[in-house]
Amino acid sequence: MIRNYFKIAWRNLLRYRLNSTLTIAGLALGLACGLLIILHVREELRYDKGFAKADRIYRINSENIGEKTRRWAATSPILGIEMKREIPAIQTVIRFHRPYPDRVFSYAPSGGESKQFEEKTGFYADSTVVDVFDLPFVKGDSRTALKQQDAIVLTETMAKKYFGDAEPLGKIIQDDLDKRPLTVTGVIRDFGFPTHLKFDYLISMSTYYKYADKGSLESRTWSGFYNYVLLNANASRPAVESKIPVFMVKFYEVNGENRKDILTTRKTLLQPITDIHLHSKLEKEMSPNSDILYVYVFSVAALFILLVASVNFINMATAQAFNRMKEVGVRKVLGARKGQLVNQFLGESFLLTLGGALLALLLFWQAIPFYNDLTAKELRFGQLFTVSNVVIMFGLAGLISLIAGLYPAWFISNFEPVTSLKGKKSTVSSVTLVRKGLIVFQFAVSVFMIFSTIVVYRQMQFFQNKKLGFDQEQVVAVKLYGQSMHEKANTIQSELLQNSAITDVARISVLPGDRFSTDMLIPVGKADDASQMRFMWADEHMLPVLKIGLKTGRNFVQRNVRSHFAYILNEAAVKALKLQSPIGQKMVSLGDTGEIVGVVNDFHFASLHSAVEPLVIVQHPGQANYFLLKIKGKNLPETVQFARNTLARVSPESLFSYTFLDEKLARLYDSEQRVGNVLKVFAVFAIFISCLGLFGLSAYAAQLRTKEVGIRKVLGATVSGVVVLLSKDFLRLVLMATLLASPLAGWAMSRWLEGFAYAIDLEWWMFALTAFLAVFVAVLTISFQSIKAALMNPVKSLKSE
Repeated sequence: MIRNYFKIAWRNLLRYRLNSTLTIAGLALGLACGLLIILHVREELRYDKGFAKADRIYRINSENIGEKTRRWAATSPILGIEMKREIPAIQTVIRFHRPYPDRVFSYAPSGGESKQFEEKTGFYADSTVVDVFDLPFVKGDSRTALKQQDAIVLTETMAKKYFGDAEPLGKIIQDDLDKRPLTVTGVIRDFGFPTHLKFDYLISMSTYYKYADKGSLESRTWSGFYNYVLLNANASRPAVESKIPVFMVKFYEVNGENRKDILTTRKTLLQPITDIHLHSKLEKEMSPNSDILYVYVFSVAALFILLVASVNFINMATAQAFNRMKEVGVRKVLGARKGQLVNQFLGESFLLTLGGALLALLLFWQAIPFYNDLTAKELRFGQLFTVSNVVIMFGLAGLISLIAGLYPAWFISNFEPVTSLKGKKSTVSSVTLVRKGLIVFQFAVSVFMIFSTIVVYRQMQFFQNKKLGFDQEQVVAVKLYGQSMHEKANTIQSELLQNSAITDVARISVLPGDRFSTDMLIPVGKADDASQMRFMWADEHMLPVLKIGLKTGRNFVQRNVRSHFAYILNEAAVKALKLQSPIGQKMVSLGDTGEIVGVVNDFHFASLHSAVEPLVIVQHPGQANYFLLKIKGKNLPETVQFARNTLARVSPESLFSYTFLDEKLARLYDSEQRVGNVLKVFAVFAIFISCLGLFGLSAYAAQLRTKEVGIRKVLGATVSGVVVLLSKDFLRLVLMATLLASPLAGWAMSRWLEGFAYAIDLEWWMFALTAFLAVFVAVLTISFQSIKAALMNPVKSLKSE
């Protein structure tokens, strides 16, 4: 009997090829999209869970509470050490410190060609990192590798870059900035799981202590280190955090702060490392993190697409059921029980699902490279075949098969034998109402995703086109590397200006879009009016290069000897200090006194995620880390090559590293851009799957009304009249879906836009465009079958049974 069921199922698949193809294609697309998103979400949720002690490792974060609360991922160099002394539940402290500026390493093999690279991803680290984070050493002694001075541990990838297949242990890598040799004492395997702790090298902390300023190492207020703690196995986070306020009072009273101020303005928290990637956007993060919001967005998108595919399956199956009324009637007359019929049609549903699942795997395999490009992920086809993923896959296919097949099977098995044998096909029934409801649901989902895509796209356009208050076009930032480059900075500036394409060259400490340091700016004699500001250091060329407008006062003037500080403030800083006449006011910062010489209009030196903050520009080109080259004309590659050659001639030991300022600023919105691209793709798939179902249903509707169409044509109906007749019911459903989905989509996207300090407004035309696209695609889908039915010869139509 089971073999007979399979035969009948296969014959029906072949007999109704169009319906079968549409059903399997829709299901395969839905499953493939669902698998991609599920794998993406699981990868996001796996961050840092690969560490064996992940449930006991916490990062120490701090909050400075004031007019503007600032939350820091980096904290004092001695905070973790002192905390361990006071709180016994802390088993181990691990500290990281990022070298500044980024390092330039070189390796010169005897008799071989020297290699030099810029390394942006590395830290000084305590030797305790080896045990706490279970660093997987493949070469070297893990017990001593980070205990020696001038020692460096590399990842396999970095070791391969410098040494190829040669033995790395004992080799000397030169730190070209500080002119220090570093001995390779270990090589570790790249982590096999995603983690926020991204590095290519680790230098022993004792190396940093050997050369660093002792005062900064004892500072209790310098946020220069990342402090992590490993709690005892029987300790709990709440119990440890309950002891932190008492510890903080003891820790900061040494600086002369009073107990009340410490408790009201300072806060120290423990953050589980498994929360950092998705729940942390603090000052001075180790690297850019993602956001749990996008995990929710992707999860909802996966659910929607899978539901659309399942709905498509149900619609096609119930429509196809009417073509099998006589078969069901014959089976019932011959004694088939209702349960047997349900099992038969559920089995056919499972076969269709299995076919869709196999095709989905093929689509998934082909789509992974494109999806990785779209999302900047590194998903692999093999990742799908873990035990948990296989269980999810089979569970998903089984669930879809059951949900999508149960209603059609129940509906078919309830056919009355007499009605079935007569072959009567009613266009009005409860199943028709269900089918219409499902079409509305499908297109409501599609409308929601289309609208979301339009809003994300417009927000990205807004970011790209918004006036930032300075000129970012045709500006090249060249990094100053090493003492030699700093000493020869004036000469380099003069040499660069010999090229007529370079109109001006400025020196600046930090680029717009990077994290600006913070410190207190204090009016002389008015310590109570002090305010925390963002700081940058620059020369007199910066304002002209970036075309930042002066509101009042003057620009910096060139000085051969820096006799005192000169400050330029932005409008936000003047407002924060409540200065009525800022020009000429004396200010103190970083232990030096200076004078405000100018005020500039507010400009967006950070991303548009946040409002413009108070900013102090200090005239001190010696603190600069970049040249800013303002270039005219279209010969950018030739001009950049000229700059490269100039630096190679004047400072041959320096590395040439550059970036275009406008490209750097565009990268601030990479995560939103990627989300927008993914939404765009899945919105297309959602509406495509919906249209597959609509195509099949419109074909079925046209088939049901074949004789009616023939009669109408004989009585003089036009082709356009017949097309409208066959299409209007479906278009009503699409319009209804649009009306239902638009308010929900508007609410959801307005909530998303609240996360930006500068955001677009939701306008009427966005809703109108969404409705137009949904209706337009639906019309295209329906019209093919409607026109085909309208053009059919009435004689053939009236002959049909």
